[in-house]
Amino acid sequence: MGGHKIGTQLFYSEVEPELVATEPGTRVLPAAYYYEKKVRCELMKRYEPGEYHLMANGGFEVWVEDGGRRYFELDQVIVHPDVIQHAKRMERMKLKAEKEQAKRDKAYERAQRRAEKGAGKRGRKALSPEERARREEEKAARAVKSGGRRGRPKGATVATPKVYVPTGGKRGRQPLDPAIKEARAREAAARRARSGGKRGRPKRK
Repeated sequence: MGGHKIGTQLFYSEVEPELVATEPGTRVLPAAYYYEKKVRCELMKRYEPGEYHLMANGGFEVWVEDGGRRYFELDQVIVHPDVIQHAKRMERMKLKAEKEQAKRDKAYERAQRRAEKGAGKRGRKALSPEERARREEEKAARAVKSGGRRGRPKGATVATPKVYVPTGGKRGRQPLDPAIKEARAREAAARRARSGGKRGRPKRK
């Protein structure tokens, strides 16, 4: 597609379908402004052949920024390229957003499946009805036996507490009884008499 010149008029040939202007309010690029793309032009109305008596072959009614309302032939107006580029950018952004949303949805579904798969596996397993009934019976029997009272029953064996013997403020081991001390002294004297006063293991002959 490109602008062609007939005398002093420009026109387009081989226009791509996405560049065909049909919607009022769309930014367009008349061939006369092909080299002045910064001039703002908007489509007001498209006339098919025979629809408008002043344009027997059809044409476009266009609002031009620097000239107001103007009329062009059907081969003299296309959608402005910036509109197409913007639409393509928006489409790419839309596809990207849809892909990211699809990834998030899949991740959420995987998390849900893992949660459902692992549900009920944590903590203590529930008691079976038989085990629960047995424990209830044992609890009831204990309640009957104790009369509903808690704690250790009377008459149970209790460890005898140790009797505290005052030391008079002294620390360490208590002194031996004189009789025990005398007996230990006799045993030590007998050992010295047998060994001749020598220490350690006796040598073999």
